[in-house]
Amino acid sequence: MTEKYFLAKQTALDDYPIFMTIAEDIGYGATGRSTGNNELIEIGKELAKFIAHINKTEK
Repeated sequence: MTEKYFLAKQTALDDYPIFMTIAEDIGYGATGRSTGNNELIEIGKELAKFIAHINKTEK
């Protein structure tokens, strides 16, 4: 029964692009001191590219 459910669920849902990332360094450590690195800046740039690509291809 479970296998039938998952098979039906997989065939009913369309594939769609997702954006997923993990920021390990956000510019500050646990004590609030600057780490000199901020991955959020690069993640923001990549997210902007992803959104632009989606907007361009999903019309």
